Amino acid sequence: MNARWQQASILGGWALAVLWLWWQWPQSPALALGGVLALLLFPAWSIGTQFVCLLLAPRDAMGELPPVAARAMLRAFLAEVGLAYRIFGWRQPFRTHALADDVEADAGSVGVVLVHGYLCNRAFWQPWQRLFAARRIPCIAVTLEPAWGSIDDCVPDLDAAVRRMAGISGRPPVVIGHSMGGLVIRAWLRSRGAVVADGVSEAQAAQRLQALVARVITLAAPHRGTWIANFSHSLNGRQMRLDSDWLRTLAAQEPQALAARMTCWYSNCDNLVMPALAATYPGADNRLIVDQAHVQLVFDAQLMQDCAALVEQA
Repeated sequence: MNARWQQASILGGWALAVLWLWWQWPQSPALALGGVLALLLFPAWSIGTQFVCLLLAPRDAMGELPPVAARAMLRAFLAEVGLAYRIFGWRQPFRTHALADDVEADAGSVGVVLVHGYLCNRAFWQPWQRLFAARRIPCIAVTLEPAWGSIDDCVPDLDAAVRRMAGISGRPPVVIGHSMGGLVIRAWLRSRGAVVADGVSEAQAAQRLQALVARVITLAAPHRGTWIANFSHSLNGRQMRLDSDWLRTLAAQEPQALAARMTCWYSNCDNLVMPALAATYPGADNRLIVDQAHVQLVFDAQLMQDCAALVEQA
């Protein structure tokens, strides 16, 4: 379904453009072409609105971060728009299964499970899949459903992928999540009992955590929520609001040992997680990547290599 609604959006947009041209061309070719251009530039309008929100969002938690220069913000905006056309306009709707999961594991190797974010699917990770294949790291890219349900509703898809990878490699995998995917990982750990609740002690929760996952890596994940989620009315969007009840409950149940197993990348120019430090996790290995947007940072060459190195060290 995640790919199908995106296919419908793309094809519907093209159909609307053709109808507009047919209707308006006899009266005004300029108006006809202008309407089509406005429609085709919708991703740019949407992302531009996000960057405006970045300028308006609360910044009280960003005092220790470097400011974003206007030129750097423009570069991030253009990079994000280009990625939107490639990922949401082609790769996710029409190339969802272009790359199969690579589950050929060498003896003793640690596998990877890739977890996409809000309104994405497994095709989001194709450059990462190629990277891990080149380094002979077994990899599964999961698609989470439903697109607009609760974050907890996505847990079974992730759980099935992790169990599959652990069964193949014989070891707990590294789980990498982008954006909302980082919260799905945390919700999954809670569902598997890696929580301090209902009579489970810190030591017991840490032991369960060790048995489930070798490491958790998150990229621009709204661990503390995001201000821009105030404009979302979907269930998972409301769960990602700053200091939401769902996030507070999740954090209160997590063992202290989780932070020692987490690496979190965040950016001072994130157009969806704001303020920027909301993408950090208390006590974790939090790593700043400067002047890169929400999706752009995922495909930073050095970040990808650093993540692959963390997997090989696991």
